[in-house]
Amino acid sequence: MKILIAYTSKHGTTEECVQRLQQHLHGLDVTLKNLAQAPSPSLVEYDIVVVGGSVQFGKFHPALRLFLKENLEVLKQKRLALFLCCGLAHEYEYYEEVLFAKELRAAAFQMLYFGGSLRTDGLPFLDKLFVRHLRTTIAENEIEDGEYTPSMPGILPENIETMASYIRREALKKEQKL
Repeated sequence: MKILIAYTSKHGTTEECVQRLQQHLHGLDVTLKNLAQAPSPSLVEYDIVVVGGSVQFGKFHPALRLFLKENLEVLKQKRLALFLCCGLAHEYEYYEEVLFAKELRAAAFQMLYFGGSLRTDGLPFLDKLFVRHLRTTIAENEIEDGEYTPSMPGILPENIETMASYIRREALKKEQKL
């Protein structure tokens, strides 16, 4: 049973999420591939494929978009799970619908939101300005009755654990059929 987790991570949040996912899948044959740093892997040898990435300015990294487009037909035939990371939790369903093809969403045994980050460290100047604006907007929208209760995005370990449970279940189904 071979599992591929194909992803892109621009600033490290998604990479941290997939590493956590891999830890929850200990004992299984899991390969991590950052599509932005390595050539697209052949999907033939994998039984389960998990695909996702971070949303930046409403889009996936170009390497992830290309991977999804080039492998659409193969991915539809695989045991498939999808995830995304973004700093705006309330936009998850919108991004899920816009960034993953309808056929992939229909073929996936699970789709989850792993959380996100609005950190500015290491960002280029224009990205920093944009992220700071988003953080200010979130903070302003969370003032109720004169009280400020910020809820900046972060990684959601419970969703990562849930994804791991679904992957283990699919792996078990595959083993039982053999």
